Amino acid sequence: MSETYAEPLLLTPGPVRTASEVKDAMAHDFAPAGVAIKETTARIRRYLVDLVNGDGVYECVPLQGSGTYAIEAAFHTLIPDDGKVLLVVNGFYGLRLRETLKTMGKDFVVLELPMLPLPTAADVEAALDADPAITHMAMCHCDTGTGVLNPIAEIAEVAKKRGVRFIVDAVASFGGFEIDAKALDLEAVVTGANKCLESAPGIGFVIAKRTALEAAKGNSPSMSLDAHDQWAFMEETGLWRFTPPTHVILAMGAALKLHEREGGVAGRNERYRRVWRRLVSGMRQRGFKSLLPDAAASPIVASFHDPADSHYSYAAFSAALEKRGFLIFAGRLTAAGTFRMGCMGRITDDDIDRLLQAIEDTVEELGIQHRSRDEDRVLAD
Repeated sequence: MSETYAEPLLLTPGPVRTASEVKDAMAHDFAPAGVAIKETTARIRRYLVDLVNGDGVYECVPLQGSGTYAIEAAFHTLIPDDGKVLLVVNGFYGLRLRETLKTMGKDFVVLELPMLPLPTAADVEAALDADPAITHMAMCHCDTGTGVLNPIAEIAEVAKKRGVRFIVDAVASFGGFEIDAKALDLEAVVTGANKCLESAPGIGFVIAKRTALEAAKGNSPSMSLDAHDQWAFMEETGLWRFTPPTHVILAMGAALKLHEREGGVAGRNERYRRVWRRLVSGMRQRGFKSLLPDAAASPIVASFHDPADSHYSYAAFSAALEKRGFLIFAGRLTAAGTFRMGCMGRITDDDIDRLLQAIEDTVEELGIQHRSRDEDRVLAD
C-alpha cells in the first residue's frame, strides 16, 4: 500500500518545490531598512540583470507581489497613454495579458493565433502592416497552461526592425531559458520569483531598459505599481518604497545562490530537460498521449490528454496521486481535457521514478483501461 505524504511534491506550474536552503532563509526576521535586506536586494537586482546580458543597459525593478503584479506595473509604467499595443495571443496566459490591458484601459489590438503552429515573423509583420499606430508589442514566452514555448527571438527581430517596443512576459521561463535582452533589443522582460528561479512567491521583477524607465516618469496611474518610482527610490536609497516582503527577499537571495551554483541558466535548463524527458517518455510508455509535439514543448511543464475511459475523471485521478504524495494540475481552458505536470523546482530523477510508479498504481486502482497511446514518440531516457 502506498505511503500517504503530509506534504505532496508540487508538480505544478508554480509555485514550485523549493530547496531547504530557501526555506531556511525565511526563518529570520530583519528590519526592512536594515543592511541584510538592502544588500540582498542589491545582489538580486545585479544577478537578474546579468542573466539577460543587460549590464549597462537594463535595470531590475523588484515589486511586491506575484509576476502578474509585475506585468501590470510594466504595462502601467512603460506604455504611455498615447501608446498602442499589439498583443500576440496563442494560449491562456496571452488571454491573461489581454485581460490585464483591457482592465487598465490601454489601447491594444490582439493577434489571436491557434496554440499551434507557433507564431511566426510573418504573422507579426502582417499585424503591424494592418495597424501603423502600434508602438508596443507584448507576448508570453512560455505558456504554462499548455507548455508551449514561443519563439521570442524571431518575434523580437520583427519588433526591432519596425521600431516597436517589445515587452516579454517571461514569468514562467526566466532563469530556465536564455534570454539575451540586449541582443533582442527588448523593452522589458517581466518575471517572478517562484518558477524557474525556484524561490518563494511574493516578488515580481520588471527588467527594463534604463532609458525606458527614465522616460516613464508620471506614466503610471497606480502608486504601488509604478516601476519608475520604485526604481528611482531604490537608486537613491537602496530601499523599497513600501514595506518589503523581507522573508521572501531573503529566500530569493538563497535561491539565486543555488541557481548560480547549478550553472546558471544553462545548468538549470539541462536538469529540467532531463527530468522532462524522463517524465514524458515514461508517461508515453504507460499509454498517455502528450498534448504537444516535442519541438513546440517547453521542458518546464508537460501536458497530457485525459484518458478516454469511463473510469477516469481528473478529480479522482489527481486525488489518488495526491494521496500518494504528488500534486498535479488540470489543463487550462485553452487546453481543456488535459492535465499538467510541472518539471520546475527541486525535482530529481528519483522523484520522477516515484511519480511514474504512483501513476501505475493509480491507473490500477481506478481501473483505467483505455488510454491514447503515443508509443511512436517515446523519448529515450
